[in-house]
Amino acid sequence: MVVRRLRKFLKSKLQRYPAAFRFYQAISWLTRSPIAPKRFLPKFVDTAFPMWLAPRVRLAYSLITAMDYLDGKLDKAVAIADDVLARKPQAYLSEEVLSRLAWIYYSAGRREQANRLSERLADRRWQVARQFQYDRLNLRFFPKRYFWSIGDLGVLDTYFKSQILGLTRRCTNLILGAPEEFSNPAYVRYWQKYYSAITNPRTISTLAPLSDFLQESRTMVRLSTGFQSFADFGPAVQLRWEAEGRGPLLELTAEHRERGYRLLRELGVPDGAWFAGLHVRDAKDQIPLIRNADIITYRLAIEAIAKRGGWVLRMGDSSMRPLPPWPNAIDYAHSGKRTDWMDVFLWAEGRFFIGTGSGPQMIPMTFGKPVAIANFGPIATILCGKNDILLPKQYWSEKEGRYLTIAERVAPDHGNREHVEIFTGLGIHIIDNTLEELRELVIEMMDRLDGRHVATEQEEILQARFAQAAAAERVYPVKIARAFMSRYPDLFQPTM
Repeated sequence: MVVRRLRKFLKSKLQRYPAAFRFYQAISWLTRSPIAPKRFLPKFVDTAFPMWLAPRVRLAYSLITAMDYLDGKLDKAVAIADDVLARKPQAYLSEEVLSRLAWIYYSAGRREQANRLSERLADRRWQVARQFQYDRLNLRFFPKRYFWSIGDLGVLDTYFKSQILGLTRRCTNLILGAPEEFSNPAYVRYWQKYYSAITNPRTISTLAPLSDFLQESRTMVRLSTGFQSFADFGPAVQLRWEAEGRGPLLELTAEHRERGYRLLRELGVPDGAWFAGLHVRDAKDQIPLIRNADIITYRLAIEAIAKRGGWVLRMGDSSMRPLPPWPNAIDYAHSGKRTDWMDVFLWAEGRFFIGTGSGPQMIPMTFGKPVAIANFGPIATILCGKNDILLPKQYWSEKEGRYLTIAERVAPDHGNREHVEIFTGLGIHIIDNTLEELRELVIEMMDRLDGRHVATEQEEILQARFAQAAAAERVYPVKIARAFMSRYPDLFQPTM
């Protein structure tokens, strides 16, 4: 009501001045139209008022969060981000601007720039926490907005291991919200030994101001000596954990195990048969991510498991492409019996797990189970363990007529980028794993578990070269699958 009266008053006054009245009409239409503000106003501000940083950053952020990277929208977003930082020092940018700029650079694969902005933001919040003595409360919050998804819940493993190892400060870990509010309540409950849950809405509201300054995220970790990017922190924690010979933090309960096997029988898995879970991130996303793959290409891998007497349970949700009727394969995702606790059972009790670059790939390790990781693109982002095997996708450079080397794959220029359009712009074609490569991957995993796998001298040399390249970029030195090393030994060039 007040706004309408103000508009009416301004309109009556400005009618005396034709030029001003026309300008008022244009601005009024831009601000009142349900379509115009979204399409035209941000672009108008970006062009006419480049000094207005916050609206320009919102425009850039909208380009990458609209789930559409075509037509150079990511390049436009990065160009705006570069210009914003050139115009104003980071110290004078708001938290909203800093966080959105960091996400723009991360989406573009420019990890170092994203890390600098994230560190600036994290340090600014920590200084406030110290100023108001919040740090003396010795609390660490894991907010739902950062740790809702299954992949993000999986990295709780890293945080809790780091506290046990003394790499991060020992604190009271708090999760604000009930387990039911997260993507997999059953899995959240398995971590209750390591955190306290605050479920009362009034208490959560009271603690919200504290959590803003004492929260953890997936980008930057607070250490006693400063901050470190999670991409560097995760591998370092896992390597230290393994060097000390420590086991997994989680273990399936006997009741949970018995309940899971009952449902397995209902699904058709015979008593005494072993099984493996399978999850393939599909292309239902509007953004064509490198992490996606085609479930149909796993036919030979599933047949290889069936020949060894194993069963495969395809995991995911009902929106995914149905699994064909292959031998010893159950489309659990479309069975109508999918539950959060059964998902956890399959991750924790399967002989091994077959995953792609998605959240479920991270969960079996927390229970001490190995993962055959296939169709993986951004190697520098991998978080896994010593018993896992990696079969990467191939990166073919159209410009140079060759595959990128392993050293190039872990370097910042390519190691963190996930969007196909970025590589298309660089003249790089992403090639998924073949049916034969996927079959060889699961055969290698089964042979390793049976004690039948013997690495050749060449494989040991190539693995050592990868480990050297990985160490240079602070990447976890995961085992590279024989299916990859045997076909592309020339890609493991010694690093200088």
